[in-house]
Amino acid sequence: MVRRTALRALYLVLLPVLVLFALLLVPAVIVARLGSSGRVWRPETWKKVSYGSRYFRSSFRGRLGEVVDVIDVVRDGLILLFGVVAVVCLAGGLLALLFEIGVPGWLSAWIEGSFVASDPAWFPAGGRLSFGGGAALALVACVALVVLALGLSLYGWLAFALGEATRVILKYGGAATLFPDPGDAIPGGRLVLCQISDLHITANGREPYEIEEGSSAWPEGVPRPDTAELTGRLRRLVAEIAAMNPPLVALTGDMTDLGEEAQWDELEAALSGIPASSRVLMVPGNHDVAINVGTSPDPYLKKRAEREQRFIDVLTRVERGPFQPLLHIPARKRARRRLRAIAGLYPRRLELEGGIRIFGLNSNRYRSRFVGSNAIGQIGGGQLRRLARALRRGSGPVVVLLHHHVARLAGPISLNDTFMIAMDGPRLLEMLAAYQQKNPKKNSALVLHGHKHLAFFGHYRSKSGGRVSVYAHPSSTLGHETDGHLDGIARFAAIRLTDEGIWRVETHPLRPARAATEASPAAAEAAVS
Repeated sequence: MVRRTALRALYLVLLPVLVLFALLLVPAVIVARLGSSGRVWRPETWKKVSYGSRYFRSSFRGRLGEVVDVIDVVRDGLILLFGVVAVVCLAGGLLALLFEIGVPGWLSAWIEGSFVASDPAWFPAGGRLSFGGGAALALVACVALVVLALGLSLYGWLAFALGEATRVILKYGGAATLFPDPGDAIPGGRLVLCQISDLHITANGREPYEIEEGSSAWPEGVPRPDTAELTGRLRRLVAEIAAMNPPLVALTGDMTDLGEEAQWDELEAALSGIPASSRVLMVPGNHDVAINVGTSPDPYLKKRAEREQRFIDVLTRVERGPFQPLLHIPARKRARRRLRAIAGLYPRRLELEGGIRIFGLNSNRYRSRFVGSNAIGQIGGGQLRRLARALRRGSGPVVVLLHHHVARLAGPISLNDTFMIAMDGPRLLEMLAAYQQKNPKKNSALVLHGHKHLAFFGHYRSKSGGRVSVYAHPSSTLGHETDGHLDGIARFAAIRLTDEGIWRVETHPLRPARAATEASPAAAEAAVS
């Protein structure tokens, strides 16, 4: 409690400090730009500035959305509002007469010298307030309080938004760094699972949210990904996965685009082709349960509670296998109870043949109340402690599935990346590295996730020598993203484990539709490098 209070106080004083810093920094930047003929403004710098401005613009749209909601409520009770204001003004006039309140000299002088038209009888210099003068002052006081409350509200919102952004950036600075390591891409190995991720299934012919926001990201010459195109791609992916008959099919988040019921219906229909012999494990993505867009802000997490309830309902119908803990459907009446219910479902635990243990995590424990922060990930201390206990109860190969990135990639850092990572990802990696180090030949560890529509395979090494493999899967329906542009290639991943305990990740691009209808040859396999 003390820590939370201290953080809130820090957020409130952070805004004036940043404003002062900006006042000092702007002249220095201008001088540096003039002195270096503009070389200080690198494209990467512009990208960060652009993202920061978009973040706060979208957040401000969210705040304006709240104001619109308030106006709707006020409009519904407009007669009552006018009645309350009239009573307050009437009471002000009666109090002025009852207590014979005098007119301060400064007030009468200000009124006489101002452009505001006034009746001298209401505000006689040195005299007493009339009934009308008392009512007018009561009205002015009400307006002033409303303006003050609105100003404090906007200031508090901006201060907390900046504080949240600062905290996330500092957390990102302490995240682990992954480096590509293609040395483990050796042939062979038993098939453990197939992974699909970031499907962004829509409904009613809509395109995915990010494509609508930035159509330039979609490659030219490729059909625009509306509902029919997305579900068609998913059905073909499922058909190719079914031909491999994997022990497990894992969906690592963002199965739907906005977590709407109609989108879940489209997803369930497209997943119906998964063979009955394959188990299915789903972990939620931010678009499934935590999306918070500028056109539909959710500062009080009411829509989030509804999305989490939908996810639990779908989970009971789609997920297959003797997972622990057992599924339960919470009461629908209380939003707070629904928000707690999904926390108790993870980590999902399943053991495959050969002692391979699978753990599914919910990396959406971060409570995003601002539009620009809905992509931030957090696993949560409770979930990590439960995972640690489960790891201690056994040994052997381990696969952990979640949606958010757990580490940053080597290379240039963009501001966008800071709002895409699980803030406690380093804690997860350290836990798995310690587990692997106990028995390096037996306890191999692999983390699978999606989220950034980026294909990447690398390794994390702890200071004590533990090693964890990490694979980021791109969007299975939209493709791999490079420099803000998607390649439009649908794909799934096949995860294999060699006899030496080395994880191998194969990406399987979706075959052309014409080839898919012919006699199916073996799926083309490309090792991720």
